[in-house]
Amino acid sequence: MARLTRRTFAIEPDVSEKIDALVDGHTLEANLLVNKALRHYLEWGRFVENFKLVISDPRLMKLLWSHLTVEEAREMGLQNGNSTVVEFILYYFRKFDLESVLKTFRVIGADYSNAFAYSESGDDRNRTIILRHSMGQSASAYYGASLKALSVRLGLEVELEETDDQLVCKIRRADKEQTVAPKTLKA
Repeated sequence: MARLTRRTFAIEPDVSEKIDALVDGHTLEANLLVNKALRHYLEWGRFVENFKLVISDPRLMKLLWSHLTVEEAREMGLQNGNSTVVEFILYYFRKFDLESVLKTFRVIGADYSNAFAYSESGDDRNRTIILRHSMGQSASAYYGASLKALSVRLGLEVELEETDDQLVCKIRRADKEQTVAPKTLKA
């Protein structure tokens, strides 16, 4: 069991009542609930405002992707992977390397947004990333172009396999991976 650090917080009465209501009669403990809420804010919520991130219903996203051609989605992914995502990764992780790129897809795309199911396998030289989404070929093109743009920026070789329901991305490390350090970071 992980060691816990004790802290004392004052919370508003209505928040306390909502915690009590959620915990009452369930096995969920108040500590677990509060830890989960704090972790969600620290790992996701505080960045939502700065980068205008949104969680969308997967059915809505499927409809959006169905109205874009594969080439339009790929162009959007390329633009996103060359600008906004890089800025986000530098702000969030204070560095830009393969691990921070993959963690962004895993934590933000899968864990918090539920945009896809993320799986990864491989070793230090070769990685295979699978994003299962069931949102159509355009979604695969978007995620693929974004992930490829980010990986190429790091000097990595990338091979994509796009289908209607998933993206398979095979990444091979070059002899020397590039790392991008932030110039200036927003506080």
